[in-house]
Amino acid sequence: GYRTLDDFAEPKRWTATASDQVGATLRPVDGPDGKRALCIDYDFHGVSGYAVMRRELPTSHPSHFEYAFALRGDAPVNNFEIKLPDGSGDNVWWVNRPNWPIPREWTEVRLKDRHFSFAWGPSTDKTLRDTQFFELTISAGKEGGKGSVCLADLRFRERAAPSKTPPAVTMLGREADDVLTDGNLRTGPFFRGKRPEFVFDLGGLREFGGLVLHWSDETTSPVYRVEASDGCLCDWRLLRHVASDGGVDYLALPETEAAYLRIRFEPE
Repeated sequence: GYRTLDDFAEPKRWTATASDQVGATLRPVDGPDGKRALCIDYDFHGVSGYAVMRRELPTSHPSHFEYAFALRGDAPVNNFEIKLPDGSGDNVWWVNRPNWPIPREWTEVRLKDRHFSFAWGPSTDKTLRDTQFFELTISAGKEGGKGSVCLADLRFRERAAPSKTPPAVTMLGREADDVLTDGNLRTGPFFRGKRPEFVFDLGGLREFGGLVLHWSDETTSPVYRVEASDGCLCDWRLLRHVASDGGVDYLALPETEAAYLRIRFEPE
């Protein structure tokens, strides 16, 4: 599971810096679910530049890992960066999201090892191992201006190496005529109740980027919800709400991770 890196109970651990003519200050606020949070308020004052909130946070990174944190803001569209400098400060690894819209409501962000790349530095070894600092940077991009970005519940966990052979997908229940385990789902007539559903066991927590649903000729214009669970069949989150024309539905679900998927149909 995750271990907490910072619960923001001590905001003085963080510092704010900025490039010339850019203003940056830190402000503690209430976070989600009774947690604490810290905001960086910045103002580019009409120039290009950057604003940084930073703390010393020595971290050793295994081959597969994940950072997670809650994020919200009231900010124009600019470049969002998470940086991990080493002890020298010269070698930096980062996640760089140019012109990324900051969510207005508290949203969980998960950054995995594959999201990080070597940004710059003299080191000939580009592998991310030991770092000394954690930084959140807003740099002027599309809109500049001024705004605030808030961070809460910073966590870290080691992840298991991905399986070279993905586990087979199995279905719980008997509502479907046929289930294919090559990434496509094929079903027959299904409206046997007010709100039938299919639940698929993905064989453990796994990542995927989308679904392809093949409907039989008897299935016309299904309206359904695609929901996911990380392991508890009583705790589902909505991924997509679809009003289909039948045939084949191609559903883009980038950066999705789940242990179970549920296709839940709306009543006729």
